[in-house]
This record gives sequence, structure tokens and C-alpha cells, in this order.
Amino acid sequence: MLKKLYVLIAFCLITANSFAQEDYAVLEQKFNDFAKIKPSINEVVKIDVSGLSLYDLIRAIADEHQLNVDVDNSLNIPVVNNFHDVTVRDAFLFLTQKYDLEVGFMRNILSFNKRKEVKIIVKKEPKIVDVTYNPQNDFLSIKLQNDSLPSVAQAIIDKSGKNIVLAPDIKTMKVSSYILNRPFDQVIEMMAKSNELISTKDENGFYFLEKNTEPKEASNNNASGNRNNLKNKTKVSSDNEGFYDVVVDEQGFIEVKANQADAAELLKETAEKLNINYFIYDLPKDEKTSLMASKITFDDLLEHIFKGKKFTHRKQDNFYLIGEQSTQGLRSTEMIALENRSIESVLQSLPKVFSEKVEIKEFIELNSLIVSGAKSTIEELKLYIQQIDKVVPLVQIEVIIVQYNKSYDIQTGLKAGLDRLNQTTTQGVLYPTTDMSLNSSSVNNLIDAFNGLGFIKLGKVTDAFYLNLQMLENNSIIKIESTPKIATLSGHEANLSIGETSYYFEQNNRLLQNNIGTGGDILQSGTWKPTEANLSVKIKPFVSTDENVTLNINVEKSSFLGRAGENAPPGKASQKFESLVRVRNNEMVLLGGLDELKKENSGTGVPLISRIPILKWFTSSKKKSKGDSKLHIFIKPTIVY
Repeated sequence: MLKKLYVLIAFCLITANSFAQEDYAVLEQKFNDFAKIKPSINEVVKIDVSGLSLYDLIRAIADEHQLNVDVDNSLNIPVVNNFHDVTVRDAFLFLTQKYDLEVGFMRNILSFNKRKEVKIIVKKEPKIVDVTYNPQNDFLSIKLQNDSLPSVAQAIIDKSGKNIVLAPDIKTMKVSSYILNRPFDQVIEMMAKSNELISTKDENGFYFLEKNTEPKEASNNNASGNRNNLKNKTKVSSDNEGFYDVVVDEQGFIEVKANQADAAELLKETAEKLNINYFIYDLPKDEKTSLMASKITFDDLLEHIFKGKKFTHRKQDNFYLIGEQSTQGLRSTEMIALENRSIESVLQSLPKVFSEKVEIKEFIELNSLIVSGAKSTIEELKLYIQQIDKVVPLVQIEVIIVQYNKSYDIQTGLKAGLDRLNQTTTQGVLYPTTDMSLNSSSVNNLIDAFNGLGFIKLGKVTDAFYLNLQMLENNSIIKIESTPKIATLSGHEANLSIGETSYYFEQNNRLLQNNIGTGGDILQSGTWKPTEANLSVKIKPFVSTDENVTLNINVEKSSFLGRAGENAPPGKASQKFESLVRVRNNEMVLLGGLDELKKENSGTGVPLISRIPILKWFTSSKKKSKGDSKLHIFIKPTIVY
């Protein structure tokens, strides 16, 4: 059947193509004949259009070259064309072929219309009814799906040779049934019941099929009575525990009333009345249920009875499988993908009830969770994942760090002494700052320069004599600005650190007990270890629904001090503060307070004389300094989705 359809379609396509080529040649000849009446159709057209409808394009070309045209109003297709050095005839031929138009010629008038579609009606072959019969054991198999009942009866009669008679009011019915290798009488009876029919067999071997006019409830009860003893079961009163009643209406919906009824018995009777196939892997023993519901399906009944219990159900083909959630064949395994957040932190945030009922694994490569367990629990987990799978805001933090250092230092003094171990040489800076060291020769030369001036007469100094003269002044202003930008997700910490690293030597001594009686040898070893002085800023933002940002800020500033020794670790001064602020999106907050003011005024000199004006310049050494350091931090958060 399918092969024939393919051949027919291919034939239609080839035929349509050949017709199209022939139609184009005829149309071209007609335009040539029309050119004899209207020579302007051979004029050259130059037009560039975009977005113009096909209707307006044809009318514009016709008006430009004084042609009479009639264009169908339905040709409102937008076109994009560029015609240069093309005749009007070729342009019309191109548009006719591209947009599948019909062109009519009436003397000096052209008409353009949309070509009517030719529908090909494929003749449907009658459906083959799938019926097989084994005469050796009188077994019949039928595979019916919405098949005509007269066709089914005819197929069964042809295969088996047994006569089937249909009532007049059922000859237009469609039937469905799937039964394999069962006795002939049983197959006819089950096919009739599944399609609300009644089958009777007379003494001559004729089977008569007619509509079942009995109420559906009575019919189902009778069918149940033929299979088991449910019809004869004596039920308790509706006021006592264990009572249940099931009624099936004409549409197949059920009405259930139960008072602490046995769940297994209730499900069995409902399935029997609905003529449903089921298989129970694990019988729900000692499970009681109470409910009153109407217009519900069998699936609704199963879902409500097993909710919150260890039992579950699953529908496979035409069978309902019932058993415990951990039973093979009833477990479901699904992959739950997240769209807006990372999977790595989701597993820790799941409520404990999910990890106890289902098995959950992370699939990082696909940003998904693999879950295996009861279908109802998986659906509940999917709903929870959907609620937390939201876009986590990204917070871009602009940090402006301003450091301001201002200091000055003045050192003055005259120092003289004797140093017999180290020979002092004359050296130093004289201008613009003065820091000179003079040995004995330079001092004696200076004394010789003063001797002879009036009453001044000075003696010589010894070779070990030295003289230091200091007059220094230092001023500095340092302003440092840095504007780093960092970004982090809401609830995650961002770190920023600016600083320097210094090293110190750590020496280890170990006593070796190799030489007994000598006290042993000492093994010395050492390593250089780093230490850091940083300006560290740690910020953890939290974004609220009204786009306010709560910032947990931790700022620490440390700086190196002098060393106690050449290889000793440097001293370190630290300043630290923590702050919790709340700002709006794109607003800036100023954090300060790390200010430092340092003053020093010290000196040495000859007692009492070092305090006398003018004389103190020659009898003392003084140092005066002042330093002012300030640190300000500006923070501006920006929320990005």
C-alpha cells in the first residue's frame, strides 16, 4: 500500500513538472503574440523594490509602460526585486513563474490571478482485519482497533467457517479488542463484552450479536460474579468499619464510599467493575482507607489511596501494575535539569524527606539530578526544584580605595666624638640637605682657617676625632587611588587584596649525638619565610526582592614596621573593621575611619646648655616629625540579572 502511494506521488510530481515546462513555453509564445499588439511590452524596465506587494508591483510596471492589466486583489504578497535592463515581458514571465500565477490574454488586456491548486485525491484501500483461526484446536486470535463490526464478522466467518449474525442496530459499530490464542466461544464472548454487546449461540451453531441493554452496573456485577465470588460477598453496614461501596456510571466514572475499608479489596472490586486488567506485585495488606468521592477515575483512586504510603502504581499498556515503591518495574528514573543555577549546591539544600525516599545523584556535566524512586515522590521533587530554580542575581561591586599620606621630618644637630677603631673619612651631602661627617684632618683644616682672625686661637684635634653635622628637612604628600571592580553571586563572598610581601630567615638548630663524650655536634639549617602586609577587602552581598543589597564588609589594613635584626621578621601594625550596611541598587556607600596621626619631637644634648637659645644649635641634636595617614573606601553595588 505504501509503495503504491510513493509511486503515485512520484508520477504526479513528474507529470506536474512536464506540464509546468509546457505551460511556460505556451505562455512565452502568448507574450510574443501580445507584443505585436502592444510593443511597449518589449521596453526595458528599471525598478528596485523592497516590501512592495506583488499587486502594486505589477500595477506600477503596467502604468509606467502604458499597459492595460487586471490584477487579483489577493496578490498582496510582499516582494523584494531588482530589475535592471530587463524587458517588461521577461519581468512578467519571471513573476508568473516564481509566484505561480495564471495570465489571461484578452486583446490588449492582461489579467493576473493566483493559480488554483489541483488536489490529488488518493483512493484509500480498505483496512485488512487481522483475524487468524486454528482449526486444529478451535483457537481464534483477533487484533482489532476501531474496525467495522460487519468487516470483523465477515473476516471471522471466512477464516473459521462459523456463522455470525449481527443485529440491525449494530451494523454501523466500530469495535476494538486484542485477544490471542483462546477458544473460539470465549473470544466471541469477550469481544462482545468489551464492546458492550451480548453474544448468544443457538442449537444450530449460529452466533448472534446484539446490544447489551442491561444497566452497566448490573452487567459489571454479573461479569464479576462469573469470575469470582465478589457478587456473593456479604458487606457490612455503612456505619461500621470495613464498609465500602463502588458504583460505575455510564461514562465510566466511579463513585466510592468507604469507611476504614481494606484497600486491596476495594481496588479489586473497582477493577472488576471497570473491566480493568491489573497485576499486584505486593498486596497492600493491612492498609485501610476512608473516602467519599464521585466522578473520579481509577487512576485518581489509586493515587489518593497510596498517597503517603509505601505502595505505588504504574500503567503499562493495558495493565495496571501495583506494588511497593522499591519493586523492580514500579520504580521510575528521571533526569531533572536545572536552567538558572548550578547543580553543585542544590543537593545540600534538599529536604531530608527526599533523600530518604528516592536515590539522588548529581550529573554535573549536564547540570542535572538523576533521581530514582516512586513516581509520586519524583513529581514532588520536581515541583520543589522548579521553585528554587530561579535566576541568582549577579552583583557587580565597584570599589574605590583612596589612601592619603602627608608627612614632614626635621633633623638638626652637631655631634662630636672619638673613634680609635674605625678611621672616619670626610663624606656626606652639603646641599640642599646637610648631612656631613668630618674626620680629624678636615676639622684641623677648618681650625687653621679660623686661626689668625683677630683673637681666635684654637688648638688641633687628635686623629681619632670626628664631627657629624645634620640639618635635614623632608616633606612628602602621597595620594593613591585605585578603582578595582569585582563581581559575585548573591550570598557568595568576593575578596580583594592589595599589599606587599617581605621575607625573614628562620634558623633551626639540631643537636647530633654522634660523638659520645664530646657533647655532640650542632646541625644548623634555615629557611626564608614570607610575611605579608595587605589592604584586604572582603564583601558578601545579599540581594532582596526589592533590589536592596545588604553588604557584609570586612576591611583589614596592615603595614610593616622596623626589624629587630637584619634577618628578623618585620614588625606589623594592623587596622581592621567590620560593617554590615544596606544600600539600594547603584547607590554608593563611604566607609572610613582608618586614619592615623603620628607626631614625634625628640632630641639629645648637653644638660641645661642644650636649652639655651643659639647655643643649643651647637650642643644638641633634635628630631621633629609629623605624619598623617587616611584611608577611605567607596563601595557601589550594581545588580545584574
